[in-house]
Amino acid sequence: MNAENLAKAQEILRRFPQKSSALIPLLHVVEEEFGYIPPEEVANVADLMGVTEAYVESVLSFYTLFHRQPTGKYLIQVCRGLSCQLLGADDLSKFLYEELGVQRNGTTADGMFTVEEVECVALCKNAPAVQINLAFYPDMTKEKLQAFLEKAREEVRSGAGDEAAL
Repeated sequence: MNAENLAKAQEILRRFPQKSSALIPLLHVVEEEFGYIPPEEVANVADLMGVTEAYVESVLSFYTLFHRQPTGKYLIQVCRGLSCQLLGADDLSKFLYEELGVQRNGTTADGMFTVEEVECVALCKNAPAVQINLAFYPDMTKEKLQAFLEKAREEVRSGAGDEAAL
């Protein structure tokens, strides 16, 4: 962790009566800095908190919000919950894999898009659902995804710094 984020981490630790309760906020700090959780940072976070690396690993392996390898600028997560599956999530995943030329959990060569399948994004009423970065998109279709991909690519071509949204 860089010095600025180490100071953030120390401030987070001060807010929690038990250091172990600060784990998720600390992992967010690490992921914001690196874009993922590098293995050496697992040890650093464990040392900061006074817990074992296994404890940190157990949380990392449970939550899909944390990534163990770099992801693209746009992290597209397709829900695999039952409602989403019944209403076309597999078709959305296949479309993305073909359109972007990646496999499951793959990132495009240009580092722009990563596609993952996740267990549930809690939008069952409006399935199928997709999460892009931290925004949720219900009632997803291939056409909506295609429009998003085109918009994101255009923003990169034009040099716009904002992230595309549906």
